[in-house]
Amino acid sequence: MSQGPPKGGPSPERVAGYLAEAPVPVRDGPWGEPPPTGEISFLARGEYSLNYRVRADREYVARLVTGSQMGLSLGEQATYEHGALELLAPSGVTPGPYFVDPEPPGLPYPVILEEYLPGRPLDYVTDLGAAARCAAAAHELGVPEGHHLQVHPDPAPSVLAESRELAAPYLRWEAAPEESQQALRGAFGKVEGYLEQGDLFSEEDLAIVNYDLNTHNFVVDGGEAKLLDWEKARVAPRTEDVAHFLLPTTTLWRDESAARLSEAQEREFIDTYLAHSPVRDRERFEAQLAAVRVMISLRAVSWCAWALQESERGQRPITNEETLRKARRYLEAGFLRELFGAR
Repeated sequence: MSQGPPKGGPSPERVAGYLAEAPVPVRDGPWGEPPPTGEISFLARGEYSLNYRVRADREYVARLVTGSQMGLSLGEQATYEHGALELLAPSGVTPGPYFVDPEPPGLPYPVILEEYLPGRPLDYVTDLGAAARCAAAAHELGVPEGHHLQVHPDPAPSVLAESRELAAPYLRWEAAPEESQQALRGAFGKVEGYLEQGDLFSEEDLAIVNYDLNTHNFVVDGGEAKLLDWEKARVAPRTEDVAHFLLPTTTLWRDESAARLSEAQEREFIDTYLAHSPVRDRERFEAQLAAVRVMISLRAVSWCAWALQESERGQRPITNEETLRKARRYLEAGFLRELFGAR
């Protein structure tokens, strides 16, 4: 059984045809029942991927890589992402990788074959503990020897550089509210101050981080969560993932799952996370987390600033009204002051 082709992508039948001929070395040997005798259907479109559900001897996801946020070619991106899944496999909370083909004959994009993980999207109200345990399991792997991942030991310089480039047009834009521009400039000042703290990050803080920890990158099944979409995996301070998950710029972004976490909910997540991935100095962890929250918040609202002014000026119109609505909200002076206030 198959669904029609996704817009801009190959049909499920075309993907099945490739997989039927591909020398796919799955964990327990070759295909037990390869497509097309199994079933294949379009599963979901990611920001930089097309995903197909494959039902054969077991269930798989054929993930076609359509873009890269790591500055890599498509073939390099597919190899990079597949390699990250190989490194993360011992955690037990990520899709098992089976096969990568950077140049698949008959398909327009590189393909990764990985384990299909059943489940529903994560719910902030009921699944905080499961999310914390999942993130902790991935981070507990530390930094594997001989890894190939990009390394970002101190996020402050790169966040500042990226955010300055994104926010500059908005800060020059005459139509932008002055209060919003002032609040955004104040946020840059806070992050610039972290550059002077030479001891804020150290090698012991590093782990493989997902870099996009949100409800839709988790699936929950049987009360436990697993984490998908490692296309931006890197070695970085693990507080980046924790901060990204907790921030209102993440939790409020999607209307269907929007929630504002209370201090008690945030504490539940952090306590559960640290119970499963302990740190030597909790006070230092908390201080670093507070700083990283500011950095990631700056990156998020700077992207909103770029997107809003590009769209309003007609340079690169954004058709998703939900995205524009959230960008406007995040750039309100009151929201910015609360986001970058004393916490």
